[in-house]
Amino acid sequence: MSSIFQLQSRKLGLLELISMGFEVYLKNLKPILLLFCTIYLPLLIILSALNPDNQNNPSGLFLAFFVVVSIVVNLAGIIYIIALSLITENYLHGRDTSYQSAVQKIVSSLLPIVGLVLIFWINYLLRFLLLIIPGIVYAVNNQYYGLAFILRDQRGKEAFDYSRSIVEGNWWKVLFFIFLSGLSALGLQFILNSVLTTLPFMKNFWGDLLSVILPKFIVIGIAIGNILLFLNLDYQKSLES
Repeated sequence: MSSIFQLQSRKLGLLELISMGFEVYLKNLKPILLLFCTIYLPLLIILSALNPDNQNNPSGLFLAFFVVVSIVVNLAGIIYIIALSLITENYLHGRDTSYQSAVQKIVSSLLPIVGLVLIFWINYLLRFLLLIIPGIVYAVNNQYYGLAFILRDQRGKEAFDYSRSIVEGNWWKVLFFIFLSGLSALGLQFILNSVLTTLPFMKNFWGDLLSVILPKFIVIGIAIGNILLFLNLDYQKSLES
């Protein structure tokens, strides 16, 4: 039974989606590895270099760099996930899954994506800083605005409306996937950092860097599982309408 048929036939459980996510990951390892190394890896290296324990910059200069890099990392993270989603959906439909085709689509859509990212973060931060809970609700409801834009050609406000329509009735499921992704990455990072710091030659910049990079690379399968959750809920919603 093909993965696309499973996604279209019924709502899948979280374990099924994660298993399918790692299957897609392993079968597209080369383009995903290129994507990770060109979009995400350089930023992780910069962030590790800006760690106060690894550099001697004055605190004010460090803070300025940190703010700028954080903005760039958030934008790159969205671009990275969207490119990953293109590789995933193209693979499911038997289309070209190359790294180049994903990047070309992202570059051609870069300005609208930047606009959506800014709208999301402004709304999220306003809600989160005021009462926290409304910020979390907003983040979950609009979790898939980027995927709605790039995979379903939803523009502007429609991308956020599309995300909310997908999440409706599946809020806790989407929240759990977000929580699982973050918890897995932090857990692996803690374990690796604890192990690497026991090695004398790893008590430096490179040890810190590896403890950040390896978890991010390992949990790509879970990230793809989240993309598959979007596709699964989208297919089921189209059947209901």
